[in-house]
Amino acid sequence: MDFLSFDAYFFDFDGLLADTEPLHYKAYQKLLERRNLHLPWDFTTYCSFAHQKTEVFAEVMFSLFPSLKEEEPNWMVLREEKQAIYQELLTSQAISLMPGADKLLRLLSSQSKSLYVVTNATLRQITAIRKLQPLLNLIPTWITREDYKHPKPAPDCYLKALEIHGDPSCKVVGLEDTLRGVTALQAAHITSILILPHSYPKPHDNHLNNVLVFHSLEELLPNSQL
Repeated sequence: MDFLSFDAYFFDFDGLLADTEPLHYKAYQKLLERRNLHLPWDFTTYCSFAHQKTEVFAEVMFSLFPSLKEEEPNWMVLREEKQAIYQELLTSQAISLMPGADKLLRLLSSQSKSLYVVTNATLRQITAIRKLQPLLNLIPTWITREDYKHPKPAPDCYLKALEIHGDPSCKVVGLEDTLRGVTALQAAHITSILILPHSYPKPHDNHLNNVLVFHSLEELLPNSQL
């Protein structure tokens, strides 16, 4: 695969371009600490559940903490509380780019490629992180959670990106760091790349049909062996 042969690049954000996944993990820990509860997972175990559908994650959390469900059976209410904690953490924590993200974005921008972020994150979250990492402004088009109806793994966000791009003759590739995101790409019939850091759990191989898998964005740079 010649990674530079594509015309348009659709990037997920959390855990792919920006190293925000540990902050989401910390936000859930704080959500539970407010209730004198302790999350027994290490980061990898957290990712193995958090990268699945929201319904699956909610079911696992409620099974671990029945008192949480008794207090608030609507998971989305609890998720909104977690999102508020996460937003607070963004104001006090440094956010790094994922390995290779800076070089890759500079390279693609220098070649006048069409660059998009397609994310489940909210505009407010994205705005805060872009202020911390101005290099992200090399990406001109941002599709956030407010721009489409159903979140990943539904394809709505990527269908919106294709609509905005507006050129069906272009070669398009999408990059994700979760199976949920790859499912959305495949449903939108977009060539799919999964970036799977070593600290993330590996999905079952039968979920990765026609998906190219790398451990880092650095592996996509021209001097790497693809």
